[in-house]
Amino acid sequence: MQKPISCSAKNLADFTALERAALRSIFMETPLFADGLEAQYTGASVVKRENSGGGFFTTISVGAGISRVSSPRILGQKTSADIEGLQYGMGFVLFMKDGYLNLLEGYAIAGNTTALDLTSVKFTLIHSADG
Repeated sequence: MQKPISCSAKNLADFTALERAALRSIFMETPLFADGLEAQYTGASVVKRENSGGGFFTTISVGAGISRVSSPRILGQKTSADIEGLQYGMGFVLFMKDGYLNLLEGYAIAGNTTALDLTSVKFTLIHSADG
């Protein structure tokens, strides 16, 4: 059963520090698409967050008038983070839909995220050149 992440401390439309860091790292993984992805991010907002217990799902909406990006449907295979409260950290995947940012998934390598407040969790981002 999915449990919504508490958003009491933040406006839902705002990206959390973890979401921002993961997205920007994923953009760096794909330099060919980075400018277009960054332009979409600048005009994007969060419409839904879920803490699944095995990680999180953040649904993204991109504002009107922003150009599509001709990228693969799935981005991000080199970005991970050490997360306070998770022994093995998290990995991240960005799903595109019709050329637009659509869904950021953070998945726990092992462990349960239900007790974590993912809107304010402490983390250290890791960007692996080896992927």
